[in-house]
Amino acid sequence: MKKVILINDCKFQSIIMKDMLNDLGYEVNLTNEYGALAKIKKFNPDIVICNLIMKNITGEKLIKSIKDINKNIICILSSANEIRLEDYSKDYINEVIHVPVEKEKLETILEEILNKLDSPNNLQNSNDVGFSFCPYCGQGLEGSKKDFSFCPFCGQKLK
Repeated sequence: MKKVILINDCKFQSIIMKDMLNDLGYEVNLTNEYGALAKIKKFNPDIVICNLIMKNITGEKLIKSIKDINKNIICILSSANEIRLEDYSKDYINEVIHVPVEKEKLETILEEILNKLDSPNNLQNSNDVGFSFCPYCGQGLEGSKKDFSFCPFCGQKLK
């Protein structure tokens, strides 16, 4: 069973996401930005989903510290604001999601990331590998991200 840590200063959002992840078969642990690094060291998650805007730190900065602890943790930045993966360093952030997210879209995003780990092109080389779904709306794309400049479903820029 894959382990996930949710880092969010909003308990309500964390509980909703935790329920979805539990339903999808993940072991989930919740924390806020203050206890995140200690929880990472103790829980040793496979995946971290970190909120972008918190009281005293941004999720992007916290993820950089997490990657210093373990560079192999999959780090996903989440936000209620529109965010794009291209705006962040792929050395630290593996994916972005817009919340609230439907369980099916969350499942698709996580499966895609985990499948990359199992493929010859692992996350170390993920800059060269396209996704087969839109990171904004979660719709499946026929072909890779490289084949589309804009999502044909939601119109978001993919490159």
